[in-house]
Amino acid sequence: MASETMNQIRKRADRTGARTVLVRGRTAPPRPPATVTVAPSVTARVVPDRRRGSLLVTAETRCGRTIRRYDGRDVGRAVDAAATLAAEREPRSVWLCGRARVGSWWSGDVVASLDRRLAAAARRADARLVGWTTDEDGAAGDRYDVTLDP
Repeated sequence: MASETMNQIRKRADRTGARTVLVRGRTAPPRPPATVTVAPSVTARVVPDRRRGSLLVTAETRCGRTIRRYDGRDVGRAVDAAATLAAEREPRSVWLCGRARVGSWWSGDVVASLDRRLAAAARRADARLVGWTTDEDGAAGDRYDVTLDP
């Protein structure tokens, strides 16, 4: 059923012709095909002013998936790695998962930077940027061509 939902979302996005799509109210599937994915880790450590987690960058390989972990202080390197993987692997889409968690662990500015930089990387790879977020994440509509509420 999850793949059926994914196909429905993909078809809706294809009909719009949008290059950047925000999917609101859903979490991303765990192993998306033909994607480069940037997602926050499941756990975070607590520092005096907020929580800090890692970013995971994943992409398909011939033998499965490659996963690279970047410390929360190194968000720029994570985006650079995602851009390199997108150029090498030619995915159908680049995903930014867990936008609400990224915003709560880092800041809205970090999320905006991820949106912009990943959209540029997706464009260079002729792929679509898909942002996955929860209902609680009210921002980002201005940074995406279309918002889908499945």
